[in-house]
Formats: sequence, structure tokens, C-alpha cells
Amino acid sequence: MKTIKTIISIAAMAALTIGCTAKFGEYNTDPYAVKSADPAILMPTMIEALMYVQQNDSQMIDQMVGTLGGYFTLSNRWGGQNFDTFNASDSWNANPYETPFLDIYGNYFEIEKYTSGSGHYYAVATLIKAAAMMRVADCYGPIPYSKVQDGKMYVAYDSNEEVYNNIIADLRSAAGVLYSYATENSGKKPLGAQDALYGGDYLKWSKFANSLIMRAAMRSGSKEDFVSAYESPYGYIETNGDNAMMDPKAQRNPYDLASESWGDIRVNSSIVDYMNGYSDPRRSRYFSQVGGAYIGMRSGKAEFDKAVVGPKFSMTNFDETSKLPVFVAAESKFLLAEAVLRGWISGDAKTFYEEGISLSMEQWGVGSGAAAYIADANSVPASHTADPAGFPDYPRQTKVKIAWDASAGFEGNLEQVITQKWIANYPMGIEAWSEWRRTGYPELAPVIDNQSGGVISDNSRGMRRLRYSFNEKSLNKENYPGALQLLGGPDTEATDLFWAKKK
Repeated sequence: MKTIKTIISIAAMAALTIGCTAKFGEYNTDPYAVKSADPAILMPTMIEALMYVQQNDSQMIDQMVGTLGGYFTLSNRWGGQNFDTFNASDSWNANPYETPFLDIYGNYFEIEKYTSGSGHYYAVATLIKAAAMMRVADCYGPIPYSKVQDGKMYVAYDSNEEVYNNIIADLRSAAGVLYSYATENSGKKPLGAQDALYGGDYLKWSKFANSLIMRAAMRSGSKEDFVSAYESPYGYIETNGDNAMMDPKAQRNPYDLASESWGDIRVNSSIVDYMNGYSDPRRSRYFSQVGGAYIGMRSGKAEFDKAVVGPKFSMTNFDETSKLPVFVAAESKFLLAEAVLRGWISGDAKTFYEEGISLSMEQWGVGSGAAAYIADANSVPASHTADPAGFPDYPRQTKVKIAWDASAGFEGNLEQVITQKWIANYPMGIEAWSEWRRTGYPELAPVIDNQSGGVISDNSRGMRRLRYSFNEKSLNKENYPGALQLLGGPDTEATDLFWAKKK
């Protein structure tokens, strides 16, 4: 793992000066920071907080925390304190909180001042702030959101429910502004090349906002917000041409770098076992082979020799320029399938489910195999056996099949939907971890060595959140006790968030 960020351009340096100052609580008092700038210059750092491509940020946030979602395994032990053994150091635990706050708010308030808090630039900034902070809230629970002001980061927390309500309101407002601008200014794309997601296409940004509302509403249990976004004239992401995909541009795809060059991640046994059991045609797009086979590595082994163990397992199969998903059309369809199961909308859950699978196959370039895959009523996820490093076997209990089972009832069909959504959302690890905690699906192999010191007593349920960092507890000490009241439990990795499935 590298320790120094590479600054690739003067524009990037300016953005990072705003987004990453030395002191978390004084981000807007840096005497060398740009105090007024074109929002298009400030926006790239904000956008990247939706799915980090900068190598260190990606590793410390999306890869390490994302390990908990069953896509990857950390194939480096570093100093012996890791998320996958439930004993991450305080500094590592702080990164998924502090880095997005720095990258978002310094730029956000500059844009707010530049635009007087209105217009299309401010709408994009508000949308990004909402989407990035949802990722933070999904990791920690209550966070400061509605009360954060320019220069005032250490403020009272919103409850997790309030965070979601405020995020949804911000997304809805932004979607309306961007849709109106796009329809009234056809062909204009003010952000242009500074927009690593959509090249400045505001119609797609408005669809992205509605899709995020659907994701947030399903997580928080808000039928009204879900239906409103689904029925909105702005639309949602329902074709692969509208997918929100992060372009690494001059930076190398961070998963390719961490897997192939650093040897720090391998693909997780859980997703490989599921896809092996299903003979999933996307395997060749997701994973490399070892000796002609796809072999996943079990997570959470406390000690091993990286140089000896790593080469025995499959790596990610991204190349240097591969884009990374932030939101894809397949997820929309799986959300709609679940909404039908819950009675939130009318329609056929089976149709939405199968459309989700087909869209994912199309996205990954294996669409010709979709029909046979969807019709497969026999295959089940594989167990983990004959581990090449001698790690323990894991006999998987679930028998969830691919072909829609009309007799499976709500819970059986929900497992089908979430399982296929999990496969389709690769490699969005934080989202996968969130959905696993919310629904209990898919069946992830528990970590091998639980080093939480008794904090996490049920290994099969794993980590339920990240704890607040020492910085937050000490620098925001006036409001920290209130955060614990809102959390409703101790500040440990074993406390469930309000939307999580309880045992």
C-alpha cells in the first residue's frame, strides 16, 4: 500500500487543497486554499467521494470496509489490525468518516458561496454531498448532516433516520433543478470533462438522484419516498446507457493496482462460491483464474504469509482503465422487484428480477448467456472446500436458486432478489455490506479469526457498523454523548443501525 497521494495535475492540486487540509476541524481556514473558484474545478474531488479511484482512498475505504460485503479478502496483514478480523486500528477506522467529510464539505461550501446557494452547480454539489454522506451514515449511523455549516464541522448529530430524510430531500431538490436546466438548455453540459460520471449530462444526473432515493428509501423503509422517485417524471437509471460509472481517467483502476501490483486484495470466497455454483458467465469478467479455476479466499485469517498465500487465489479482473460502478440499471430493477414483494408498487416481481439479471449480463458483455442462466432451476451456491492455503472449509447452507420460485414466499423470493443484486453490484463493497446487514442475504462465510476481544460475540453476524474515531470523540466531545443516545447502543462494531435486520 502506498502512503503518498500522487497529484496528477494543477487542477487536481487545487481541488485537493480545498478537499484535504491538514486539520479536519479547520478545513476552511487554510491560508493557502483557493477561496473562490469555478465550481467545475472544485467538483472532481467531490465526485470521487462516491467511489474512490485515488489509490489510497480506495484501499482505505472502498476496499477495506468493502471487504465486509463479501466481494474481497484482504491478502495482506499489515500490522495485524484489520477490518476483516474485527480489530481495525483507530486511524484506519477514521478514514471512511474523515476523508469524505474533507473531500465534500470544503468544496461544497465554496460552491455554495460562489453560487449563492442556487442553480445547477449548487444542485450537483448538493446531490454529491447527499450521496457521499449516505455512504458515511451506512458505515457509522448518526452523523452531523443538517447542522454542518461553513467552518463548523463539530456540531450536533442527526439520527440515522433524520440523515436519511434529509438526504432524500436534498436528492429530490437537486434532481428537479438539474432536470429543469437540462430541458431548458438542450445540449449544454457545464461540467463537461470535469464530470467523471456523466460528462456533464444533467438528465442522467437527475435519473441518478432518483435512483439513489430509491436505494435510500428501501434502506430506511420509506414507501412514500420510494414511490415518489419511481413515479417521478425525471426517471431513474433503467438502461445501462444511464449507469453511473466512475472513470479513473489518468489514475489506474485502484482494484487492479491493489490486486495485481500490491497483492493486497484477492476475491472473496463467498462471491466466487456463489458464482461457481451457478456457473455464472460473469466470472470471467469479475475474476482471474488460478490453474484454470476461479478460487476465492476466505476472509479474516489472522496470520499468513502474503507472498505464499496470495498467489493461490484469484485476483480481480479489472484492467488499468476499467470504470467502477456507483449505481447501475440492474440495481434499479432489483429494487423494484423488492418493492413489489413489499406491496409498495404494483407490477410483477419476477419480471423486474429477470430484467435485473439481464441488464447485469449485458453490462458485463455476456448478455447471450442471460436466458439460460435465468431459467436455471437446479444450481445452488457452492460450499468452500479444498482450500489451497489450508484455510477452513465452509459448508454453505443456503439452497437459493436462480429461476424465480413462485412458491418460495416473501423471504424466499427476497433472498433470490438480494442474492442476484449482490452479484450484479460487484464491486460496490460498502453497498453490499449495507444490504447484507439490512436483509441477512447473501449467506457470507464468517471470518476465520474474530479478534474483537468479545465485542462481536456472534461471528456469523459480523461487524454491524464502524465505531467513531478518537478524533470525533475528542474534538466533537460536546455532541458525542448525544450521538450515542441517537445510536441507541454502545459505540462498538456490534451495535445495529436502525434499518439492520435484527437476529
